[in-house]
Formats: sequence, C-alpha cells, structure tokens
Amino acid sequence: MELIKDIPDESIDLIITDCPYHIVTGGCTNIPKKSAMKERVFLQETSKTGKLFNHNDIKFSEWLPEAYRVLKDGSHIYIYINARNLKELQQEAEKVGFVFQNILIWEKGNATPNRYYLNAYEMILMLRKGKAKNINNMGTKNILKVNNIRNKNHPTEKPIELNEILIENSSKENETVLDMFMGTGSSGIACFNLNRNYIGMEIDEKYFNIARQRIERGE
Repeated sequence: MELIKDIPDESIDLIITDCPYHIVTGGCTNIPKKSAMKERVFLQETSKTGKLFNHNDIKFSEWLPEAYRVLKDGSHIYIYINARNLKELQQEAEKVGFVFQNILIWEKGNATPNRYYLNAYEMILMLRKGKAKNINNMGTKNILKVNNIRNKNHPTEKPIELNEILIENSSKENETVLDMFMGTGSSGIACFNLNRNYIGMEIDEKYFNIARQRIERGE
C-alpha cells in the first residue's frame, strides 16, 4: 500500500496477482496417503484461523482502488481467487470501476482434500479497465490445464507457465506488468521469459528474498 503510491496514474499495462483472502477449508481430516501430508498441515492450520500467512488481513477494498488508478485504460487485470471469495472480490472490483470480462479455470492436475468434493481447480477473475481489448491469442480456452508445482517455495505458488499464458495474452513485449502480491516471484520470472518489464511487491521479507533470487537467476 505504500509502494504503489509511487506508481503514476495509468502507467501499468497489465496487473496479475494472487491476492490474500480468507480461507475456509472443507474440514477433511481423513487423508491416508503420506504424499498428502502437506495438505493435512495446510488444512489444520487454515481451518483454525482462515489465515495461511501473517499478512493476509488486507481487504479487497483497500488495494483495488490503487490497482484501478495505476492501470491504463483498455487494460486487463487477472486475480487468482477461490469460489468462496469470488463474489465479494467481483463486487468490490466493480465498485471502483473495473468491468467483468471473464472467469478462467485453472485445472491444476492435483486435488486439495475436502469433504465436499476434492478441489481440483482454482479460479482467475479477469477484469478490464475502460474499453474492451481482445487477448492476443484468441484461440485460448478459458480452462487452462497446467500441472501444479510439486515442490513449492511458497504455499500458494503458481506455475510460471500458467502466468505466462495470461501475460502473453494481455500485454506486449516491453510493456509493464504489476504484481502487488508477488510471493516468490513466479509472475516476475514469466515476465523475464516474455520480455516484459516487471514491478513486484511482497511484504514478507522471506518470500521477497526468494523472489529476488529466482528472478535474478531467471529461474
């Protein structure tokens, strides 16, 4: 919230971010396979407080106005979200002026334990500011099949390949992409690979340092 104040109005060509939000699990504890141990710990910790990180108390209404301010007219914003928080996020985004464009589904090739059906996908809310703009690869389906990461640097780390699809579709080379909640920098590496300029912000120093190292290595 402090850093984004230094970004001029309408200077960003694309925003892609995995923002913090409240997590409520399905409460499943019957996870027999050893390979699901990380999922078990995730469920136990988040079901108590709804918090996976120390810094996820920020509300959608706090950062969306700044995102809208810095984004250029006729540009896109992609926000990773789950089904439970989708409605609130969309409502708050439309309050500040964003226009609904699409909901994309990331089919991630694995499933999170849950007693109400296993969660095998995540959602990406696609919005625009101002006039409509076509994506660059108009044959792209709205179900993106990209395998999840097995050994993650960050609990909610997204595959570089997945971010590359979004960045390539909604920006051009040498344009500037912003990620306000960059975690360990997958979006930054995607920008590096696609010859985009990148601004990434992360409040957790541990994850910020990992992101910086990964981006510097072009990992």
